[in-house]
Amino acid sequence: MSNSETKQTFHITDKSLAQSGALAVQDAANSFRDMNTLLTTASGVALANFIESGDASYLQALDKINEQAKASKDNFIELYSNVNQARKEN
Repeated sequence: MSNSETKQTFHITDKSLAQSGALAVQDAANSFRDMNTLLTTASGVALANFIESGDASYLQALDKINEQAKASKDNFIELYSNVNQARKEN
């Protein structure tokens, strides 16, 4: 393989990796947004049920929902950081 062909192959590979990373981040962002929509709805239902019934178990559900929201955010940040680091290494 000539030097020119090697550079061209490297360039194509670099673009492909960048595109794959961008798609992974976009997919993760969509999942993060969808998860937040579900968690927001669940929070509203739990809060409404607590107000209606006074049952403290709905407050515990809110705590679990908040934990899930934090885990979802942390997963998104980790994926984004990994993709960004891989991009910088290439």
